[in-house]
Amino acid sequence: MNRFSEIQETLKEFNQSHLLAFWDELSESQQDQLLADIEKVNLTEISSAAEKLTSSYNPERKSIGPVPYEVLENLSERKILEYKQDGMDMIENGKVAAVLLAGGQGTRLGHDGPKGTYDIGLPGHESLFELQAKRLLQLYKQTDNMIPWYIMTSPINDEETRDFFQQHNYFGYNPDFITFFVQPTAPTLTPDGKLMLKTKSSLSLSPNGNGGVFSALKSSGALADMEKRGVKWIFMYNVDNAIIKIADPVFVGFADEKDSPIASKSAAKRNPQEKVGVFCLMDGKPSVIEYSEMTQEESEDPDMTNAHISIHLFKLDFIKEIANKPLPYHFAHKSIPTVDESGNEFKPTEPNGYKLEQFYFDLFPEAESIAVLQVPREKEFAPVKNKSGEDSPETARKAILSNE
Repeated sequence: MNRFSEIQETLKEFNQSHLLAFWDELSESQQDQLLADIEKVNLTEISSAAEKLTSSYNPERKSIGPVPYEVLENLSERKILEYKQDGMDMIENGKVAAVLLAGGQGTRLGHDGPKGTYDIGLPGHESLFELQAKRLLQLYKQTDNMIPWYIMTSPINDEETRDFFQQHNYFGYNPDFITFFVQPTAPTLTPDGKLMLKTKSSLSLSPNGNGGVFSALKSSGALADMEKRGVKWIFMYNVDNAIIKIADPVFVGFADEKDSPIASKSAAKRNPQEKVGVFCLMDGKPSVIEYSEMTQEESEDPDMTNAHISIHLFKLDFIKEIANKPLPYHFAHKSIPTVDESGNEFKPTEPNGYKLEQFYFDLFPEAESIAVLQVPREKEFAPVKNKSGEDSPETARKAILSNE
């Protein structure tokens, strides 16, 4: 059986034959592109995602309880100094790597380009990337060791991100210690679970959410590179936190003493109704529960206060173990450019399909324990998400200037 017939049979089996609707109108190279796109899709995985999307299946609610945690501000000065010294030693000995999640665009900020290239309006006009490079250079001066920096881009912004670093001479950081890798994509689905075409000859694909980071670290060779360098702990964070303390030595020392596969920083919720994921134990296992999944009683529980702020340390050995474990898909209802029944390309004004996203914290239950350190939000967490108001460039600038 030739390649086309094989794919045709498989699509028929999974009820996705519509992808070949315009086959006879395509040139040979377009046909080749379409087959290549289809071959990259794990149809079994997508089929079960489509089933979840179109059915009213409601998994049984797991029992939820608070996670044990420590509060940084309650630790003695002596303990903090001890953690800091241990962390500094580990950085000095090359035991820490940094992974930056930078696949997003600055669209919501009115910025045309990767989010990390955004200038938040400081006197020195530093971009988010530059602020982070400065932080890493500061650690280099203190420890005489360069932390390897692994930057996850997306197919949308990979080239632009690399160019930006090159144009700015890597902000003075040694490029031998910077590795770019691209987050995987996932196909998009119609409300009735059909794969969507972007054009007659290509599938509609979008970045698969931050959950793709672990498999991408493995497939890109980054995990093997870390192992070769002798890394023990991977510090992972989001590009939009303007006051991130990358590889914070106190946090590294804390994580190493607790010796759990995962250590996470949290911040106390602003109020019980804050729309934020919260650290918890789900059936006794480390988890993050989304605010939309919590009952009112859980939201108001004073022990369920540890907001997930996307600052983590993972043991390299743990990541190696779970890198290829399958993650569930979450569905984001969006307006997705596609083709109509005649094959004309169009961009809808209303949501017409679902992007499939995976979240890395869905792998937290694989860890037997988690060490959570609650930190003061105003000193550690200033995300730049909105053009104005809360979590905006203005609030981030204030946080930076008040922490100087």
